[in-house]
Amino acid sequence: MIYTITFNPSLDYFVYLDQELTEGSIIKTKNTAIRAGGKGVNISIVLSHMGIQSKAILFLGGGIGELIDREISEKQGIEVIPIRIAEENRINVKIKNQTETAINALGPRVSAEQQEALLAALNGLTKEDYVLISGSFCQGVNAELVERIAERVHRAEARLITDIPNLTLAHYQKIKPYLIKPNLEELAMIFSEKIDEVNYPRYAQALIEAGVENVLVSLGREGAYFASQCKRYQLSGPEVEVVNTVGCGDSMLACMVASLASRHSLTEALKYGEAAGRAKAAARGLPTCEDVESLVEKVTVVEVQRKEERERLNE
Repeated sequence: MIYTITFNPSLDYFVYLDQELTEGSIIKTKNTAIRAGGKGVNISIVLSHMGIQSKAILFLGGGIGELIDREISEKQGIEVIPIRIAEENRINVKIKNQTETAINALGPRVSAEQQEALLAALNGLTKEDYVLISGSFCQGVNAELVERIAERVHRAEARLITDIPNLTLAHYQKIKPYLIKPNLEELAMIFSEKIDEVNYPRYAQALIEAGVENVLVSLGREGAYFASQCKRYQLSGPEVEVVNTVGCGDSMLACMVASLASRHSLTEALKYGEAAGRAKAAARGLPTCEDVESLVEKVTVVEVQRKEERERLNE
């Protein structure tokens, strides 16, 4: 089973405009939409699109929490494990015109007792399971909860996957995840250093040395880079007309894990991940299975030799 954990889920209100957003003016929308949001939620939805079952563990509170629950369980057919909290979940506003503007709310405060309830939801883990923690912390939650989740995952010999912007190298040395998926900006935050399109492999290597088993660095249009103790791969894919980049990383991670859980090879899983990221960029919403499958065979996965990599970094 694949479990997704979203600490700070949201109800996302999408506003589509056909003109520039001007401060102080009254603007009529071209279209609107309401969807459940949060990186872990996105991953569960994409997994569902790929025909893979998951269980979504969420902190949910108030009327907004009930709406989020219904959006995921009734409309998407995903099993939700709700951890009930006292405060309302957040509403985020996403404005789409020539650019993408997001106004993200802070989110509710979660008590220590509610965090214990989340941990209890993981008591039945087995070594066949994957646990994906994705997205930002809500109030009251910090890296300590991630470390406690990691203890349970490792005790069950399950696989821990994280995509959390708040963790540092010291945290990764403690939790030792099976896989992480930073982009360049998030990689720079982990190390508090400037990281660019050339020097990122050495930082991926530093994460491997810190105890992370696999690192997938998403590079946007340039594809992605994968590193483990034994292998290095550079990924590239077809050009697509970009419609909406929000959720590309979530789609990439979801489809890579879906492929691994289906016992595909590592290179096949990487192809599915890269194809999903590009399929999402070309779509307004999250990609369907057909969207992803149409791009898989157009993705190239090239093994990078360590000697070649060192020479490139020394140029």
